[in-house]
Amino acid sequence: MQGSVGEHPRESASKSYFDDWATSYDQGRVSPWFQYTQNLTIALLQLDSSSRVLDVGCGTGYATIRLASQLPAGKACGVDISPGMIEQARRKIPAPLKDRVEFHQGSSAALGFPDGTFTHLICTNSFHHYPDPLGALREMKRVLAPGGQLAIFENAPDLSWYTWAWDRLLRIIEKGHVRYYPSRELGEMIRQAGYQPVELCVLRNEFLKHGKLFASIQVWRAHKPRAGSESRPAGR
Repeated sequence: MQGSVGEHPRESASKSYFDDWATSYDQGRVSPWFQYTQNLTIALLQLDSSSRVLDVGCGTGYATIRLASQLPAGKACGVDISPGMIEQARRKIPAPLKDRVEFHQGSSAALGFPDGTFTHLICTNSFHHYPDPLGALREMKRVLAPGGQLAIFENAPDLSWYTWAWDRLLRIIEKGHVRYYPSRELGEMIRQAGYQPVELCVLRNEFLKHGKLFASIQVWRAHKPRAGSESRPAGR
């Protein structure tokens, strides 16, 4: 298991921001949009009934609980930097799923699980908050089993001036926001972290959907190499 690390100021800012938002998060105008993006990401996973899935940056647990409902012999775990979000998520666990879902407060920099614990991992609407994105990707790979699958949803500032400008504004007004990554940069970062193959599954603009006026989105799918395959060229 990874040792504990000191909390980065950006993580402290995110924790405070999302703790304040936690009790009203599910009732917010953007909540349907978040759920849409989470369902879009989940659909890319190749799950079976016994899969073990980690949701990094789980918020109030919508995606984690949805995943658990698809895993009659498996388990879904959610991790979030915000204790307030985790408290809300735990309250939402349906009784029939209580043995298949768990939530933990923690950082993307040091996920508190042994090596190779999970068969699948998702990260939605969260990656732009991570102070060390490459380190987070490597930590995600550590907790994936060989052959395990990663799926990441993020905004794509290279698709529109609107998302590019929104990213710049968030860097000023939201202390926990680090940055959005252009699709090519995020793809190269995933490869640099040691995943292969790496596939860009979605890259598009969305209009007037699920309470969102406009958004530029990207969704990536990648695998942790199996033993002996690390030296092969990364695919796209």
